[in-house]
Amino acid sequence: MSAFAPATGMLTAPRALINALVQETVSGDGDALAVDALLAEVGAGSLAAPHPALAAALEPLRVPIIGVRLAKTGFLMPGWIGDGRFTLHVHRHPTGEDDQLVTIPAGRMLTFLLWLLDVGPRPRDPRPPETVVPGEALNRAIAFRLGDRDSAGLLPPPLDDAIAHGFRDWWLASARWPAAGNRPGSFTLEVVDTDAGLWALEQREDGTTVVRPVTPLRVMLALADLVPDRELVDDTAPRLPLEDTPVLGGQVQWVGDALR
Repeated sequence: MSAFAPATGMLTAPRALINALVQETVSGDGDALAVDALLAEVGAGSLAAPHPALAAALEPLRVPIIGVRLAKTGFLMPGWIGDGRFTLHVHRHPTGEDDQLVTIPAGRMLTFLLWLLDVGPRPRDPRPPETVVPGEALNRAIAFRLGDRDSAGLLPPPLDDAIAHGFRDWWLASARWPAAGNRPGSFTLEVVDTDAGLWALEQREDGTTVVRPVTPLRVMLALADLVPDRELVDDTAPRLPLEDTPVLGGQVQWVGDALR
């Protein structure tokens, strides 16, 4: 069921309609008629004259400074940070019947992500400081667990047991911004969450993945890096280039491929 919350600017609607709204807002190539019908139905105005709360939610899409891609439970969700505001297209269920466009002050983004990704206290049992595994095997094990399939035997111990018998979730958070000079213009954090604790993943160019235990505190500090320090951002750029701006989400390809 579609709905609009004027107090928060949150829009709930089928994925296809929120996708159309995002496409129309970011690049002007969405189904404007379908979006206008949706906005009229829920009392959120129109594309030409949106409700003020919806207009605030859409402003980071119109003039993004940072593009965010958040993948969780096998699905990629696009997000945008503008001038003091963060908006995220939340995929609530795989079927996409009740997605949400959620907006909050940018200063609350870290707290929101810690809640959404369920980053909290975890066991501190001894674990190897580093495990190198074939990236394809790790992806397959993660995809199997996301699909509620058995993954035992795909990875070396103790990582194999942690994922096969204590898997909680997999997620990835990345951000891109117009870089100042030769400074970094992106940041990515990829994590597997298990009953044994959190594991940070580092993808290497040779196709292997380095898996390291990581504490919730380290994860929290790393998530804060999704918003770069001022000196990393080109303050002469009017916005993130269109080609770098997230638009659509959906199932992560390697997850879908493994579960076919």
